[in-house]
Amino acid sequence: MDAQEQNEETTAPSGRGRRTAGEGWFPLLGETLLTGLLVLAGSLPVVTAPAALAAGAAHLRRHLGGYDTSVRLFWRDWAAAARRLWLLGVLALVAAVTVTVNTGLTASGALPGSSAVRWVTWAAAACAAVVLVRTTTAWSDGDARPGSGTDVALGAGSGPAADGALGARVELGPDDASGAGAGPDSDAVGGGTVWQLLARGAARARDELTGSALLLAALVMCVVLVWMLTPLVVVTGGLLGLAAVAVETRRVRRPVD
Repeated sequence: MDAQEQNEETTAPSGRGRRTAGEGWFPLLGETLLTGLLVLAGSLPVVTAPAALAAGAAHLRRHLGGYDTSVRLFWRDWAAAARRLWLLGVLALVAAVTVTVNTGLTASGALPGSSAVRWVTWAAAACAAVVLVRTTTAWSDGDARPGSGTDVALGAGSGPAADGALGARVELGPDDASGAGAGPDSDAVGGGTVWQLLARGAARARDELTGSALLLAALVMCVVLVWMLTPLVVVTGGLLGLAAVAVETRRVRRPVD
């Protein structure tokens, strides 16, 4: 090793918070499987399913940014998200029951125009599911180290995770800033009330249709996997969380017209 190489090693950034050398996409597979299991466990009370998905997305962001991904941090995120997103879980449960009842009624032929009602119901359910996923992902916005709960930075910034592949912090745009007021008393990493987070997720679903279509494809894939083999429900939470993080990263990095 010559003097120039030694000098480069000496002056190179320490990379604090990065993954160790040798880690790549294969460890991501294992982390995604673990996230799926954790999301499933966190969803057992049913109304906490959105909180579990939000914690799963934050967990994967930490992994991709090279930060601590201990199970303890996932459950801390889950508890914080559950306090903020429990109402979203109730609304999702009511919506699921409504879709199930409507589907049963249209299948029985008891409703006039059953075919049209069935397709409208499914279309509304698909749109609601995309908004739900984007809302839960928005929960961990603006944090250089998602899930830390202490280092919230709204807007651009620098740090170990700022240039990470999918683990970069999510910078909030003008449409997102209204719900971003995180402070010492905020239970959510992204800040804002559940209604502000929901509005942010709906705005992203509307303004970035390509990403919403990708998320819808991921949702359909998860449904098909569970329909084909029920035990695959163990991995669907991780797959959906990874898709959501990828879509958000794509949204942040797309060229501004």
